[in-house]
Amino acid sequence: MAEKPTVLPVHLSREKKTIFTSLKASKKLILLNMIAFLLGRAGILQGLTPFGIGFFTAFNHKDRKYASLGITTLLGIITVKGIYESVPYGITLGIVYLLFQYAMDLRKLKTLKAAFISGFTYLTVSIIFLSFQPFYLYDVMMVAFEALVIFVIVYIASYALPIMLESKNRKILSTEEIICVAILMAIGLTGIQEVSIFQLSLRNSIAILLTILFAYNGGTAVGASVGITLGLITSMSIAGIPPVVIGIFGFSGLLAGIFKDTGKLGTGLGFLIGNAILTFYINGYYEVFIQFREIFLAFALFLLLPATWIQHLEKFTNNPKSIIYADQSHSERMKKQTYEKLMEFSGAFHELAATFEKISDKYEIFEKDDLTNLIQEVANYTCSNCGMKRSCWEKNFNATYQSMADLLVLIETRDSIEVESLPEEIRKRCIHPQKVMEKMTHLYELNYLDMTWKQQFIENRQLVGEQFKGVAEAVRHMAKDLSSETTFDIDLENDLYVALDKAGLSVKNIMVTDHQGGNLEITIEKNPCYHRESCINNFIPVISEAVGSKLVKKPGTCSYQRDGKGCSFTLVKANQYTAVTKVAKMTKAGNLLSGDTYTFMDIKDNQYLTAISDGMGTGDKAHRQSNATITMLEKMMEAGFDREVAIKTINSMLMLKSSEEIFSSLDMALLDLCNGRVDFVKIGSVQSFIKRSQTTVETIHSSTLPIGILKDIQYNENVQKIEDGDFIVMVSDGILEVSKEEGEQWLEDFLASTETRNPQDLADKILEKALNLNNNKVRDDMTVLVTKVFKAA
Repeated sequence: MAEKPTVLPVHLSREKKTIFTSLKASKKLILLNMIAFLLGRAGILQGLTPFGIGFFTAFNHKDRKYASLGITTLLGIITVKGIYESVPYGITLGIVYLLFQYAMDLRKLKTLKAAFISGFTYLTVSIIFLSFQPFYLYDVMMVAFEALVIFVIVYIASYALPIMLESKNRKILSTEEIICVAILMAIGLTGIQEVSIFQLSLRNSIAILLTILFAYNGGTAVGASVGITLGLITSMSIAGIPPVVIGIFGFSGLLAGIFKDTGKLGTGLGFLIGNAILTFYINGYYEVFIQFREIFLAFALFLLLPATWIQHLEKFTNNPKSIIYADQSHSERMKKQTYEKLMEFSGAFHELAATFEKISDKYEIFEKDDLTNLIQEVANYTCSNCGMKRSCWEKNFNATYQSMADLLVLIETRDSIEVESLPEEIRKRCIHPQKVMEKMTHLYELNYLDMTWKQQFIENRQLVGEQFKGVAEAVRHMAKDLSSETTFDIDLENDLYVALDKAGLSVKNIMVTDHQGGNLEITIEKNPCYHRESCINNFIPVISEAVGSKLVKKPGTCSYQRDGKGCSFTLVKANQYTAVTKVAKMTKAGNLLSGDTYTFMDIKDNQYLTAISDGMGTGDKAHRQSNATITMLEKMMEAGFDREVAIKTINSMLMLKSSEEIFSSLDMALLDLCNGRVDFVKIGSVQSFIKRSQTTVETIHSSTLPIGILKDIQYNENVQKIEDGDFIVMVSDGILEVSKEEGEQWLEDFLASTETRNPQDLADKILEKALNLNNNKVRDDMTVLVTKVFKAA
């Protein structure tokens, strides 16, 4: 297929892309230099200008290519301090640049260390500079205060710089980032100094505009935080401004956020009302701290701002989960309704199960009416035209009826009956004993066949009843899980939005649920990666670092939608333990298929399943039996059925036999990898073993019948603690019963004397030893499952 031609030649397309990239980089560099210049001019306490040094340090700590910002920062300082007083600042900028450019490894240099270096450098340079002229203790204290401010500004700028430097389109900001951006903007505003338009301070008007803008998009919390920040910087940087302006800005930003739902007009009016209330409360009407004319100017600029600019800012300030969790009461009502509906379903299935049990009473071969009808039919066929009928049925009815019933018992209990074996009453009185015996045998066989089919129908009803019970229990457990204490960690969700946004990873939705018992689950919905496993390679490391613990993808939770709309996966805390299973097996000589079937797999709730089923006999028949048992077990455990329900269902299925017996053993171990426990479930199986150290071996016994024999299945459970390095050894009877001289004890002794720590090696050695004890003859199917448990990394 021919490739689609491009509109421009390749070299022109690349040149165009390079030009666009350069223009974009130039615009960013110009903006950064403007900010650096304003921060260099920004002053505090009537003459101190430390902000530019902190800003430059943070940039150089982030990336060495922005060295030109140091020159712009120094020019800003010179315009305020003059050349002579700017010397300590210039020397500090130069030293910081040289240290970060040539002496420090920025990848290993933490923000704390970078901040300390810049503050200490300025402190040292300034004290040396002061030593060449007369100075007072006050001068030293101011230098130390500036060094402290530089230290703090490096931290503040480190939160704000990723938004300016990263080429990724950030859409979500954390609260810390919003406040730090606001602080830098406020400090940059002080660098404008006194610029007035029609006797209105441009700096104050822009500060008011920023407060209104953030309140309009972010609400009360963001409006108040930004207002307090701008008020604090304004009061500290401008002489004559009292500290009370901090509260006025904060309160006005709070009211502006409250009225944001009424639109732009309501937001501006909220700021105006806040300023009026606090001004009147603090100072009456004699002095106004924030001029109403400046508020009107800011409000006019706010109305003139393009809607696209405001919408762009809204992406940063809005809580991404505010809509989803705006109505918690509605969610609780829906949760309650769902719980009640599920419980109704569970009750309905329980009633259906009870109904099937009532109509599935055990059917007897011959009930009283059936016996009477059968004897009547025999009498009609053999005795109706007999000369002895009057003597047998009229004069000796009871004796004749009882002898017929005794004959039926003989037919049921014996394979063949001779005339000499007939009941005494029939032998003495009956003149056609052979005819009576043949007719009775024929009717018995017909009734027995009818009973067999009826019993088959009864067993089918019982199976359906058991299935209804299983479904009812599964639905009930689902309802209980739904109604259990589950909380949504909205704060962590917001932190994850920010962390993923910083890493350039976009998501559609994040849901963090904390279930009862401390089980944390994080569900991520994102665009499809088309099987490139971005969830493992990109998302899990970032989310694990943000949560503070190692996370893994929950088995079976990665769902990819073929329509391309997206995919989702769930993360859970990594298990305390990990399990790996190895197998060694041999098939009985002369058979293609083994009667032993095994499985090992991860299932829900941090559990790991291993199981062996040994079918009756060997070969194809035994394989079908054991394979059916393991297949049903896998499907039901994967679907989340309780193990008791799963075992009863498998037992019922195997009891639905036609002309042949179908049953098998089941040896199952459920490992709880989170809490370090193993639960053995043994049904007609041989012993299992736990090898804990070089010499310590524990034996798990069983004394139950195989599955598929009795209706009420019985099984043994044994819960054991597991530790790092333990081996769980499960075998079929073909392994354990190879030596009549040593009996079944040989395997426990062999495990205690074996020193290998490799599960595959241990499985191979067990199989090899069993073959040696059996003179290298395979008289039965042999299977060994060795599961090693070890601490997760």
